[in-house]
Amino acid sequence: MPLLARSTTAGPRRRAFVLALLLLPPLFLILLHRTSSPSLRPLPAPRKPSSRSQSCDYSAGEWVRDPLAGSSLRYDNTCKEIFKGWNCIANGKPNARDLLSWRWRPVGPGCELPRLDPRRFLEHLRDTSIGFVGDSLNRNMFASLVCMLRGVSGEVRKWRPAEADRGFTFLRYNLTVAYHRTNLLVHYGRWSANPNGGTLESLGYKHGYRVDVDIPDQTWVEACSFHDVLIFNTGHWWWAPSKFDPIRSPMLFFEKGRPIVPPLLPPAGLDLALQNMTFRRW
Repeated sequence: MPLLARSTTAGPRRRAFVLALLLLPPLFLILLHRTSSPSLRPLPAPRKPSSRSQSCDYSAGEWVRDPLAGSSLRYDNTCKEIFKGWNCIANGKPNARDLLSWRWRPVGPGCELPRLDPRRFLEHLRDTSIGFVGDSLNRNMFASLVCMLRGVSGEVRKWRPAEADRGFTFLRYNLTVAYHRTNLLVHYGRWSANPNGGTLESLGYKHGYRVDVDIPDQTWVEACSFHDVLIFNTGHWWWAPSKFDPIRSPMLFFEKGRPIVPPLLPPAGLDLALQNMTFRRW
């Protein structure tokens, strides 16, 4: 569930440009993590833009084979920022390099998704800071973007801006890209029943995870005042029974320091957390 936020001081031209270009890395990563190649489909001729102004749904489309798709992108075993366990080429995945020859094409008249031009990206986003906030999906998007940008600009400073898990500043352009790790976006931790009783104890709960839907995770609380652009993702961890077992260790939602009763299921808890992000200033 990706979300993108932008500071109110940015102009509409830059907002549109950032959103359009950042769409490519997640699509690129989805392609790399397919367990098998999609069925071969010839690359059709590019569509001519429609004379009428139409909005494009970039999430609807198809993978098309394009031998030039990954020819100039440095998302391979030479980029050290890719997590070792997810580096398909370095780990010898048989069809890893073949997967680079595919690109995503949205459906609809005039909805051609342009290839990412790393140098143009750097030029247009001078003096800008971009923060990815989320779980391993956003870490992959962060790594994908960094790898492609480092392919054309190797003069970087590696550091942890605003308490980020990791980050890079491309010195010639003063462009910073950082990743803030968080599973749920909001604060959570283990919860155990109080021997003296309480609201949840009276309902039979003994163990679980306390999830405060109105308190941001400390890993990204400083990101809001530091970055110009924030790209959020969440969702996977809200349905992770190996972590939040609905019987042995359920998610117990709190708001304003008090348990929410009756207890919520994860989908409702996620909605409430996103509402707090949207309508309150964190």
